[in-house]
Amino acid sequence: MSHVVPRQNRARKSPMYCFIGAFPPCEARGQPAGRSRGDIPRKDFRKMRRFFRLFLAAIGLVLAVCRGASAAPALEASDVAELVDPIMTEWIDHGGAGAVVMVVDRDRTIFAKGYGLADKDTNRPFTAGRTLVRPGSISKLFTGIAAMQLVDEGTLDLDRDVSDYVGFAIPTPPGGRPVTLRLLLTHRAGFEEHFKDLFSRASEPMPLAAWVAKSLPPRIFPNGDVTAYSNYGMALAGYVVERVSGESFPTYVERHILTPLRMERATFRQPLPESLAPLMAKGYRGLGWPPLDYFETIAAAPAGALAATGEDMGRFMRAILNGGELDGARILPSARLEQMLTRDAPGGELGLVFIMRRLGGAEAVGHGGGTQAFFSDLELFRESGVGVFVSRDGFSDQQSPPDVAQALAKRLAPEEAPAAAAPADPRLAGVYRGSRRAETNFMSVMALASQQLIRVEPDGGLRLLPALWPFGAGRAMKPVGADVYEGPGGWRFSAVLGAEPYLDGGGQRLMRAPWAIDARWLVPAFAASAAFALFSLLAWPVAALWRRWRKRASDLPPADRRWLVIVRLAVLADLLVIAALATLAARNDASLLNDALDPALIAIYALAWLGAPGGGVALFVAVDFWRRRVGGRWTRLHQSALAASGLVIGYVFLVFHVAGTTLNY
Repeated sequence: MSHVVPRQNRARKSPMYCFIGAFPPCEARGQPAGRSRGDIPRKDFRKMRRFFRLFLAAIGLVLAVCRGASAAPALEASDVAELVDPIMTEWIDHGGAGAVVMVVDRDRTIFAKGYGLADKDTNRPFTAGRTLVRPGSISKLFTGIAAMQLVDEGTLDLDRDVSDYVGFAIPTPPGGRPVTLRLLLTHRAGFEEHFKDLFSRASEPMPLAAWVAKSLPPRIFPNGDVTAYSNYGMALAGYVVERVSGESFPTYVERHILTPLRMERATFRQPLPESLAPLMAKGYRGLGWPPLDYFETIAAAPAGALAATGEDMGRFMRAILNGGELDGARILPSARLEQMLTRDAPGGELGLVFIMRRLGGAEAVGHGGGTQAFFSDLELFRESGVGVFVSRDGFSDQQSPPDVAQALAKRLAPEEAPAAAAPADPRLAGVYRGSRRAETNFMSVMALASQQLIRVEPDGGLRLLPALWPFGAGRAMKPVGADVYEGPGGWRFSAVLGAEPYLDGGGQRLMRAPWAIDARWLVPAFAASAAFALFSLLAWPVAALWRRWRKRASDLPPADRRWLVIVRLAVLADLLVIAALATLAARNDASLLNDALDPALIAIYALAWLGAPGGGVALFVAVDFWRRRVGGRWTRLHQSALAASGLVIGYVFLVFHVAGTTLNY
């Protein structure tokens, strides 16, 4: 990257400079030589000019003193330590493994400290300069800057169909918009959430070109008007950089961002270079979980593969705070960076990759990130010229994670009482699902767990609770403006009223969940159905053994007993599918979602397709038993309950694609 003159050495021009001598003398601009305006002698005019210089300089000095007196005192290491040490020490005391905190301003590192251990087996301490962490989705900021470098060169166009760049067609559904770089960088391309091959135990990732071509998900919001945060979309943007630049993505970022900023212990390379591998912290996922025994290899590298020390992330923050420049090295023209830091839509929270939120009384811009083991946050308080980066290794047993950025924001700009805002409209009450979701494959069942029940509170605010368990305190969202609500952590949601109200915020849109998939009734119904199906299946051999011990034959005709066998085989298939998916979820390891899982997934699909019609068969048997009065009343009631359970389970399998076909999820 080119080196440029530091900003403080560049001449700034103003019309006032004509009066204080920075521009050529006035006679050079059309005045008769030797005379000035109003026929004032040259000697007297020069005296007047010197007087104005001294006068303006005195005013400037007074203003500077006044600004200094009114500004908040400079933030020092002791101030940050007083705020941060208690927060992070408590987190370590509650079982957290290790963490790093970096606080910088435009000119220096204010605070850099590691907490806990990077490796418990060897007692290797966590440090700011010699411990690598995985910042996760904060990697997307580097991807966005890389793309904007090429936009600034004229090599890329923000509004051109990216199919022209990547070498394969990205379908545009009827009535939709082609995918553009702008849509990718603002998470409005409309891709459904993608999981497969995102994390891997392999030492080397699948090539980015192969991953984006293989993993192309459907566009469930193709009009470009719905925010739906997408790892795939950002990986695709990184692949555009790779194709157009002719360099691999890790090499491009290294040459054009990391090296110019002297981020010497930061890389997108997987596996880590030999010089950096010993510095990587172990991934301690949380209490009761063993550490990861592998390096988290991420195929969608532009979306989250960065590894870096806290000190390196500090240099990155300083470059952003300085308008894209650090120590004479510029990674992006200030105007382009400002474009990234500007909200893409009025009242929105997204710029080009950067995310805006309010912390305390301060406006922050940055990004969060998470892998399977590391949880990170990068926030820039541009008005104060301060940046904070925090990365935690795993969880503790605290109910809420430590929020260093929030504490720092309150120190920089104490929160003021919000102005009175109109109370929430009662029409906002209901159950919502996020736009960041899978919709066409079996992972769509996860959307049930993420549904939110929104209640309108008597004080005019909103309260968000999990729809599948709508009890407890939930999250209070207070009104802070016209149809704008703010919750814990500074996240804001903008409500849009209409035929179908929705809320925008948190990198996605909260949209009304149809009654047919409302988790409030569907999850309890499914749980009760699975429990009854299991009871019925276990009771079947028990009843047979009981009759054999009592030497009593079944009073059902052989044909009816065969129907019952068919029903229970369908129930068995249902329960095997549920058990398989529950086991997969309990493993809590995203690296299992790869091609090696395909045979098991095909078997799950086959069993689900066998079990799903079982409810219909059970209903036929129950109706037939009541019509012909087969068996006793309890037998017929049992068959009716079993039919209802089978129908609910089959409904879930079909609606959420557990009875599916695709291996791209």
